[in-house]
Amino acid sequence: GNVVVLRAGKRLEAQQGLYNKKNNTVDLNGDVKIYTRTLTASGDHAHLNADNDSGTLNNAHYDVRGAHASGSAASVVITDPKHIALQDATYTKCDPNKVDWLLKAHQITLNEATNTGVARDVVLRFKGVPLLYLPYMNFPLQGRKSGFLAPTFGSSNKTGTDVSIPYYWNMAPNYDATITPRQMATRGTMLETEFRYLEPADSGQLNLDYLPKDKADANKSRLHIDYSSNAKFSDVWSSSLAYRYVSDSNYFNDLGANQPNNQLNTSVTALERHLSLTGTGSGWNFLANIQGFQMLSGSEPYSRMPQLKFNTSTAPHLDRPQLALNSELVNFASSNPSVPTGTRIDLKPTLSLPLAGPAWFVTPSFAMRYTSYHLENNPAGNSLTRIVPITSLDAGLYFDRNMTLGGHSLVQTIEPRLYYLYVPYRDQSNLPVFDTAAYDFTFAQLFRDNRFSGADRQGDARQVTMAFTSRLDDANDGTELLRASIGQIHYLSDRLVTLPGQTMVETQRSDLVAELGSRPTRSLDLAVSTRWNPNTEKTEVLNYGVHYHPDQERLLSFDYRYRSDLNLRQTDLMAYWPIARHWRVLGRWSYDIVNQRSLDGVEGISYEACCWALNLAVQQHYDIPSQHTDHSIYLSLELKGLTTLGRRLREYLPGQQ
Repeated sequence: GNVVVLRAGKRLEAQQGLYNKKNNTVDLNGDVKIYTRTLTASGDHAHLNADNDSGTLNNAHYDVRGAHASGSAASVVITDPKHIALQDATYTKCDPNKVDWLLKAHQITLNEATNTGVARDVVLRFKGVPLLYLPYMNFPLQGRKSGFLAPTFGSSNKTGTDVSIPYYWNMAPNYDATITPRQMATRGTMLETEFRYLEPADSGQLNLDYLPKDKADANKSRLHIDYSSNAKFSDVWSSSLAYRYVSDSNYFNDLGANQPNNQLNTSVTALERHLSLTGTGSGWNFLANIQGFQMLSGSEPYSRMPQLKFNTSTAPHLDRPQLALNSELVNFASSNPSVPTGTRIDLKPTLSLPLAGPAWFVTPSFAMRYTSYHLENNPAGNSLTRIVPITSLDAGLYFDRNMTLGGHSLVQTIEPRLYYLYVPYRDQSNLPVFDTAAYDFTFAQLFRDNRFSGADRQGDARQVTMAFTSRLDDANDGTELLRASIGQIHYLSDRLVTLPGQTMVETQRSDLVAELGSRPTRSLDLAVSTRWNPNTEKTEVLNYGVHYHPDQERLLSFDYRYRSDLNLRQTDLMAYWPIARHWRVLGRWSYDIVNQRSLDGVEGISYEACCWALNLAVQQHYDIPSQHTDHSIYLSLELKGLTTLGRRLREYLPGQQ
């Protein structure tokens, strides 16, 4: 009656117990219960040997603490603490009073010494219906182990019925690979592979996908290679390597249909390859880079063969002169024999004097930019030089006041800023354009000393920027709740330096740019940016977005983009939200207002119970070159704690796969 046995961190209870002192064994009968740190088990009879910690438990039921897992077995035989065998065993992560899915095996052996579990004659039942039978299953007790992963199923008008069965190969603790045969009804059998490695100072990943004969494209072979690695040699030096290749420009559009958010790949126009060495120290940084591209559409950019950059500056101190140097040596190469190629050297030493007080700052700055070219196939000459002085003065004021709004203590700031820039005109029409373009005109551009990216053009300037920023901060923790900025450049002379095909700009004022950002709560973000042309009195750019994300299970967002120069007006609406106790819906819709057509979309619904979820998703993508919309449909079943047959619904949101 009420027998209790304590042994090596275990507690055993029963109605009757017999202890054999000679053999050091215990036999327990009647309502037997065994408690350990991680497990609670019950049964009719137990026999335990205290010498070798072996034993048996008949008609057993068990619960795994912290894992919400339970099951039963006709018998549990413990040969030693590292070897356990279960006969006629079951396993589930559902509530005991509502077992929707159940894994049942004729025999399960657990070998802790090899971290291996083996199950034979396995049947997976869902809602009482046999869903899957496996004569043999091998699984790890902890961590990772080689074996088949859950298959994925889908269908699209690009591939037809699409089935993938991945095999995971745990080669070593720091090496693994996933080998995935993929069967597409309209295209054939494809092999997708992923290899990963992780060293203390080096990591990398190789994806290699091959379709030997594409039945939908004249039996053409299709190949995709994507390799990347990062290495860190010390606290100062690191390297990066990337190589991407596809056999043809339609690869992602044709064969990426089984990937959520495939539009991220189908919109790519060039695949980059690079090998770089980076160094960062106190007051300096260095980059050595070799870079090329495979073009999928559009014109081919120049390759950098190689590029060397070195930047350094003295430690910043108020009221003390600061010296800085930005330098670059790069050789530009191209497969097009009709364009200029060659070497460019760009040096930009800068002297500045930062002055500041509690409510003001003034920073005068002077730079001298020296750029030299050694070219081939350049009509204007092969040895060219440009020297341009750059003078600027950046000044601002800072005012704040305490205020109360809606019972909250706030700090409001007013921050006017004045920026003067003078760069004399230098004729640069004879210089090639290797990697230079005009910056998009935003609020940040108001305070740059060059309106062009890259060193092939240094814009002439005699201008004054006037800008104004105001903020609302939480007085208790300093959190920025609202930020509003507006600014404009007043030109004191025409801008004569242009890119090829452009004309000089003669307006006296720039577009008026404004930004508004607000985060009134931790869940809500609001952002607006606009650019207004005072000469035409028309809005040139307008972007705004509202994002509400209170937790991982709820998301609402709306974005609008407008650009008059690109004739672009697009909206992007996204929602992921529970609509009832067990139901969730997902929707994303990108729409082109100008051409009145949908660009990308996905609609999905899921039913989620305590231990399983069913997901249905329909995806559309508009292919601009072919002016055709691709459709895909996916159905997945998630058995929580066991596997997912397909993809979870939230994986179709950008950034969630």
